[in-house]
Amino acid sequence: MVALNPSADEPPRRLPTHRVAVAIPCFNEAARIPALLDAVASLDPPPGLVFALDDGSHDATADLLSTVDGIELLRHERNLGLGAGRNTLWRTARQRGYPVVAFLDADVSPPPDFVRQVVDLFGSDLRLAGVGGRNIDELDATSSLSDSWRRRFWPQDMGPSALTDAPMLVGACAAYRTEALMDVGGFDAGFTTNAEDVDIGRRLRAADWRLRYEPGLVVRHRRRDDPRTLVHACFRHCREGMRATLKTPSEPPGPTELVLGMARKAARAPVASLVRRRSPAEAALGIVACGAGLAGYAAGWVRR
Repeated sequence: MVALNPSADEPPRRLPTHRVAVAIPCFNEAARIPALLDAVASLDPPPGLVFALDDGSHDATADLLSTVDGIELLRHERNLGLGAGRNTLWRTARQRGYPVVAFLDADVSPPPDFVRQVVDLFGSDLRLAGVGGRNIDELDATSSLSDSWRRRFWPQDMGPSALTDAPMLVGACAAYRTEALMDVGGFDAGFTTNAEDVDIGRRLRAADWRLRYEPGLVVRHRRRDDPRTLVHACFRHCREGMRATLKTPSEPPGPTELVLGMARKAARAPVASLVRRRSPAEAALGIVACGAGLAGYAAGWVRR
């Protein structure tokens, strides 16, 4: 196996692009993954390895992936969830000698220079556990009111400013040192749908690793929602996010900060919809979605 890191006597070296493995967790993604595969095929420079995990899908995800040249397919016979899926992927990358695993969700499209940006962000800092960027919702003629509301008021990023000590990285476009993941025991398999990224970020920081966030690293997100799926997602994200927060209460942001932030959003989003866009429908959707988020935080507190 190739050494994952230099010895203590060697100066830190810049990570070559061919030592990055791109990893794609998938569950029932047959309809959305072709666009990602097109983007991955255009990566320049390419990573050393691209592999995807079919996490017990019931659709044609595995059949589709098995026919694509240049992508190695791993399988779970039954659905184990996102945390377990990410563990299978990064552990496989580590076993193959790759010191960095760059995750891409099946519903995003990375830029052609994604691998180069990841390498540049890591630099030669061996205490940097992970790097990541923004997951920006892509809107088009098929986008719904729920999609536009999500982009305006529920962004999947850490804001417009770069952070050298970020509290977490958005899982859809986050790259980690496999050594750092090994150090904290990997992802918590109890997070089956989301918030595994919140949890791993907080545990890495608690173990004295750092995370770097760069808003210039952008992947395009192709999710589509209606009011029902949006509200359900807001509830689930907040419930699981609170569970992750309560596991590491000494790490910021704390539970109170989460609740206050959502309360402010619940007050501001409907006003913005009415005043700026004169849309009562969007305002009503915001009230329900933010209310679901607050209910999710309460449910997460109970389930901790």
